[in-house]
Amino acid sequence: TPRYCELVTQERRRNWTDATKTAQELLWNHPRTTPTMTALAGSELTYFPIAGRAESIRLAFKIGGIDFTDTRITFPEWKDKVKPTTPWGGLPMLKLPDGTVIAQQRAILRLISKQAGLYPVDPLAAAKVDELMDAAEDLQTKVNAAGQGLEQAEKEAKRKEACESGVVFDLVKKMDEYIAKNGSGGCSVGDKISCADLMIFTTSCGVISGMFDGVPATTFDQFKSVQAVRKAVANHPAVKAYHDTISDINPMFIKARDL
Repeated sequence: TPRYCELVTQERRRNWTDATKTAQELLWNHPRTTPTMTALAGSELTYFPIAGRAESIRLAFKIGGIDFTDTRITFPEWKDKVKPTTPWGGLPMLKLPDGTVIAQQRAILRLISKQAGLYPVDPLAAAKVDELMDAAEDLQTKVNAAGQGLEQAEKEAKRKEACESGVVFDLVKKMDEYIAKNGSGGCSVGDKISCADLMIFTTSCGVISGMFDGVPATTFDQFKSVQAVRKAVANHPAVKAYHDTISDINPMFIKARDL
């Protein structure tokens, strides 16, 4: 009968949905050892001798257990030697063992994260991760723009204001609310660490590292969900092991362990 056929169809759809969810969870929970991952081993990441835009990528490599060469160039080398070789005139830049070159921070980060189990297979979860990575990029842009063109004292005052009650504060508040709604257990989306967490951690540490004059070290203190993400990443065993080997790492990356 039509009703019987309808019930059978519904059951098949239900079973298919359950199977799909199970497969997505397995892929999310376990890094994928694939030909692509094998091809990534031995890649060369080129950036400056600072955390900056490359640190989230370095962490993805470390967490994923993917061997890579961490090439750190001097600023004089950049202008005369390296810049002309980059696809878009900026760093970071990733060179695969087969010679393929990939540039732009988030493109590289997603590539590594997909193979390291740090990027969701589920399209909606992936979109949420992308949202937060874009927000983290906006955060750094807003901090840098605050007080631009003003004398030093005025610039620092404007940045302090932006972080305590202005555009930076507003953006961090939105990020905090978003994480509280979509994440749990120190993870920004779902309950598994993702590349969004890595970017939130590295960007926030960079913002309060002293690189941006006038930004208070307490900028993120009142935002519990953001702080939980920062603490979780800082205490990841692979992140701790890596950061403990860097003698000149900015203290903010280490202090986040005790938030």
